[in-house]
Amino acid sequence: MSRKTAVIYGRVSTVKQADDGLPIESQIEGGHRKAEALDADVLKVFRDDGISGRTDERPAFRDAVTYCRIHQVDYFICWSTSRFARNKLDAALYKKELKRTGCRVVYVSVDLDNETDSGWMMESMLEIFDEHYSRQVSADTLRSMMKNARDGFWNGGRLPFGYRSVAAGKRKRLEPNPDEAGTVREMFDLYIRGFGCRAIAMLLNEEGRTLRGTRWGKTTVACVLKNWVYAGYVVFNRMNSTTGKERPRSEWVVTPSHEALVNEELFMRAQDLFGERAPAEGGSSARSQFVFTGVLRCSCGAAMTTESARGNGGRYSYYNCVSAQKGTGCTHRRLPAGDFDEWMVAEIMDRILTKERLVDFVRELHQLTGEWVKDRARRRDAIAADLRDTEKRLHNLYGILELHGKDAPNLADLTERMRTLKSQRDGLEGKLIEIEDEVYPAVGIDESEIAQAADMLREVVLSSRDPAKLRAFFTGFVKEIVLDDRDIRVEYRPEMLVNRAGFDTVHSSGVWLPELVLLRTKTVEFKLPPRFYRKRLAA
Repeated sequence: MSRKTAVIYGRVSTVKQADDGLPIESQIEGGHRKAEALDADVLKVFRDDGISGRTDERPAFRDAVTYCRIHQVDYFICWSTSRFARNKLDAALYKKELKRTGCRVVYVSVDLDNETDSGWMMESMLEIFDEHYSRQVSADTLRSMMKNARDGFWNGGRLPFGYRSVAAGKRKRLEPNPDEAGTVREMFDLYIRGFGCRAIAMLLNEEGRTLRGTRWGKTTVACVLKNWVYAGYVVFNRMNSTTGKERPRSEWVVTPSHEALVNEELFMRAQDLFGERAPAEGGSSARSQFVFTGVLRCSCGAAMTTESARGNGGRYSYYNCVSAQKGTGCTHRRLPAGDFDEWMVAEIMDRILTKERLVDFVRELHQLTGEWVKDRARRRDAIAADLRDTEKRLHNLYGILELHGKDAPNLADLTERMRTLKSQRDGLEGKLIEIEDEVYPAVGIDESEIAQAADMLREVVLSSRDPAKLRAFFTGFVKEIVLDDRDIRVEYRPEMLVNRAGFDTVHSSGVWLPELVLLRTKTVEFKLPPRFYRKRLAA
């Protein structure tokens, strides 16, 4: 009769728990004794360090359950019911999964037979007590952390940008970092003045001010602007650990803790603005009433964003260089946003979206498609040659094994070499499958359809009065528009000109838009009208 098999699983939630008498090593040692008593061979040991039992996001635990299912293991050994799970529902679900494969959960610290009614009842009661204890510990920990924060101490975790931690006995406090605090205050000031998160990130990066060595991005700027820590508070109970989703703000516990970097009124104004501003197609603000927000740039490299001014009894909007707005070297060039949009739309229609250009683009696509087919054939032939060579080498190794068997010279090296070649063969076969599955970039549209589409496109675009819709269309193929003192450069992707969002202008049974590998960037340059020249101040 063959011996039974077992796996051992150990877990501690914290380093302190390990120090208080329940180290994983002791759990594993006890597990080996339990396996010996069960007359079972231990196949593998799994351990999770510093992970709560109230969650099933435990990599080693999941691996252990999967291992038992695949290898038909007889026993899943752990120290106690609390080490298996502190969540009654999780415990029941995973035990049911193990039971389907004939695997039984047994414990080192308590001897019970969960196959009997009394054993099942005892196990269930222990699991309930485990979850209750875990909930109680969680509540006590939250109260302790809240008191710690109210007393002005830092509970630990990732140190927020703008602050540093200083020792206060055995605990630590947050205090402003003079090298970073000014940047945080400036970010809030810029956001309140109308700068978006992307524009703020670009400005900081251009000035060489990094996020502790890494470049700022739209998301990291937003995280700073939304973080209550900068108003002097610590937030508890914000996330639901079970669902991973944010709880309603009414359920948050906001505790005053440390010195603020911005006053609460300014912080709350920024939060209100986040509710008013939402991203739109084209990467610009949904509230923007102008077409080229998001793609317009100054020749200095900075973005051209919109700003407002009052005069002559009215309110006027302009495109202006972010660097100039900040006063970091570039000269102001306030372009009347509405006037510029009208002129720029007409120029793109006259210089790029013409019948002649669109027809030329289709001809180029036909040529590129043929080159793509040839390139795919070359790639396929090269991989096939490598695959044949790998198969030949494997065949030679098989021949050596068949001839010498276990007495083959350097058997260990031979086995490792075979494993490497098999992995190489599988990878090459996968690449061949990927090549065969590549979608053919067909161009199934003729020149007469393009000419007809150009007329329709011009009519639709020039008659539209919806800036958000126009912005979605133009930013679909315009990469960027760069303004110099008296010149302008438009970079665009010709292959993306048709079937933009909101402008379904080409009706064809053929899907002719190309694969990304065929996308190119073209450039058209021309002069600005004098009314848009940069007006430099006299020295």
